[in-house]
Amino acid sequence: MNKLWQRIGRPVLFAGMIAMLLAGLAGCDLFSSPQGSSAVVFAVDSKNGNVYEIDADKAESAAVPLVSTQQNATGKMIISGTKAFLAVASWQNTSPGLYWFDLSSSKPSVVQAGQKISAQYICIASSTKGYVSSADWGGTYANAVYPFNPSSPSAGFGTAISGFDAGFFPQDVAYVDDGNGTDRVFVADNGNGKVYRLNAEGTLVEKSFAASAGGTTGLLAGEFDSNGDGVAEAGVFVANSGGYDANWNPLPGSIDFIPLGASSDADVVVVQSDLSASALAFLDATHLAATSYGHTWLIDLSKLASDASRLTEIKTSSGVSFGSMDIAVREGYAYVPDGAQTVYRFGLNSPTTAIPTGKSGEMITNIAVRQ
Repeated sequence: MNKLWQRIGRPVLFAGMIAMLLAGLAGCDLFSSPQGSSAVVFAVDSKNGNVYEIDADKAESAAVPLVSTQQNATGKMIISGTKAFLAVASWQNTSPGLYWFDLSSSKPSVVQAGQKISAQYICIASSTKGYVSSADWGGTYANAVYPFNPSSPSAGFGTAISGFDAGFFPQDVAYVDDGNGTDRVFVADNGNGKVYRLNAEGTLVEKSFAASAGGTTGLLAGEFDSNGDGVAEAGVFVANSGGYDANWNPLPGSIDFIPLGASSDADVVVVQSDLSASALAFLDATHLAATSYGHTWLIDLSKLASDASRLTEIKTSSGVSFGSMDIAVREGYAYVPDGAQTVYRFGLNSPTTAIPTGKSGEMITNIAVRQ
């Protein structure tokens, strides 16, 4: 028996160990299903285009990516139903543009939708109406916003939205619906420090509004009592990073709110001043989370702007600041990637948890969640 084990037992044991290792590399059992990925939180590596599943219950990341665009400058990810959309910008890659894959597939693979563009942000307004912004400092690709059909991404893009100002450099796109029959799409313009509201058809610019600071980047649909009458109205929150002066010194940013029915710049309300913000998300009805390079903040909108306790910086368990260009919230937890190999998770009454994500040298820059 011992000789038999020596001849066949060791190879069998070795093969078993390899199988166990490969199973571990495939990620948590939560994600393995003939019906596709069951993960609800995903992290994006900008460097290689890898998408990692995160176990929201265990605060763990899968060891190997679910899919990959295999393109540098892969960024924003948005989920609509079982489809996931990825924006790939035009920095040091061969095929920038809008990509998508099917989360319900047992073997998902990414497919490019439409022509090559320097894709930045994605907005899904309905099952048939979506938008993707394209911005390219190099000038190879147009600075534009294109409509597309999320239910049929293979159909490509429609005609670019018209009416933007000269110097337009689009970033985030947001859909606002007041629930009473009025809805609009808003577009952030980093180049001019403006936000545009599209017409009801979503085909051209209806109105533009000047932001209170430069670096206009992120948008978030929500409600806010902007006129102090005690009633919160639908609109869009605007994240302004601040931008830079002529000598590339950083300038103070801000967070604005533009009501859905705003008629002029006078209707733009400063929610928080002197705060650099690139991306926004709500933890609950009154707690707004804001993040940008190096810092993440929590703003209690139930308190006055003059109240020092209104603004709190969120830090790691060891007291170190962190931040990024993206944030997403699911079930009371906010997820913020650090641009390296960590995703930080925090809630209103819970400590910050660090979730190691990706491989050495990768850049985890974006987060997506299923709602």
